[in-house]
Amino acid sequence: MASRRGDTFDKRQRERRRQEKAAVKRSRRQGTEPPNGPLVNTATVEKPHNPSLDTLIEDFTPRTSEHRDLLEKFSMIKEHRKAGGIDNDTYELLRMEIFEELGLEV
Repeated sequence: MASRRGDTFDKRQRERRRQEKAAVKRSRRQGTEPPNGPLVNTATVEKPHNPSLDTLIEDFTPRTSEHRDLLEKFSMIKEHRKAGGIDNDTYELLRMEIFEELGLEV
């Protein structure tokens, strides 16, 4: 029975090494940092589509009433998308139009 325990342990070690190699290869392909610790299943978190562009518009200081109107329109469109009123493609199109009108780099 003692030899069975050793075989099982060796099998787990081989499987762990195989998974670690696969994780390193995957991170290399994706251009991310390779995992340093043991493999842990983590839930993926959905990131904002273009955080740098959203930050640009949030930090934008309106200079005219037209700019304020465009910012209000953007926030209304953003809320509409969150509520499911418009799809992502329409949202992106409207967002880019607003960015261009504000003179922000797209």
